[in-house]
Amino acid sequence: MERPADMFDRDFEWSALSRFATDAQPGATMGVVSGRRRQGKTYLLDAICQQAGGFYFGATQATEAESLRLFGEALTDHTRPPTPFHFADWHEAVDALLALGADRPVPVVIDEFPYLAQATPALPSIIQQAFGPRRANRVGSRTRLLLCGSAMSFMGGLLSGNAPLRGRAGLELVVPPLDYRLAAQFWDIDDPRSPCRSTPWSAARPHTGASSSATTRRPARTTSTPGCLRTVLNPESPLFREARYLLAEESQLRDQALYHSVLAAVAAGNGTRGGIAGYLGRKAPMSVIR
Repeated sequence: MERPADMFDRDFEWSALSRFATDAQPGATMGVVSGRRRQGKTYLLDAICQQAGGFYFGATQATEAESLRLFGEALTDHTRPPTPFHFADWHEAVDALLALGADRPVPVVIDEFPYLAQATPALPSIIQQAFGPRRANRVGSRTRLLLCGSAMSFMGGLLSGNAPLRGRAGLELVVPPLDYRLAAQFWDIDDPRSPCRSTPWSAARPHTGASSSATTRRPARTTSTPGCLRTVLNPESPLFREARYLLAEESQLRDQALYHSVLAAVAAGNGTRGGIAGYLGRKAPMSVIR
């Protein structure tokens, strides 16, 4: 598929998604896409769906009944059936997704999948059952299902250990942040001087302080305030509280106080395992965070 003209970098990710979405082999397949927020996951997946005529659904924090209703409305808008979809449960909804790939490979994206799984804990098992190797609906379909989310611990656990979807995925793609060199190109920075003494290159400023998507450029704000002071160290900026936001979105974390203490240890200048353990009052040979 043709790469969007306004896409910056992400050649590897676009190629992987394109191959997965257009694979003509028979049988429905499933993939997992993860990565921190504002790295361009939604942009990539939405572009794939637009080019291949696929279906994109962005989940929200809602009850199971409301999520099913919103899902049915979105699928109705996409397929325009004689009668609107009204799903009684997710078994019916997943079967409807498999039906989309009856004639050709069709990418189907469920973005913010952790929201749906939080409301319906059995959803991964339902998908596992639907993608069984000998199930007729799966064998006769070429739906390319992509589950996407920003909660890294949850998304990483989908395919690990004894998780229901282990062994079912044909793609596992992590969309990483741009490195400092690409970040410099992204923001058109060629000045090696840095306004933040803690960073060796000015490229590290947008790398750590960018607040927009790392896939498409946006106009930069004109201001004389150095980047770090305007973003990371500014109490008015969402980045000032980004650490706690990242912890809050990890639904599997129970004791967040320990993570905040580790961040405080690093902020106090402890860069080694022993230094962090000493700051926390723990023995160095022991795992600091489990």
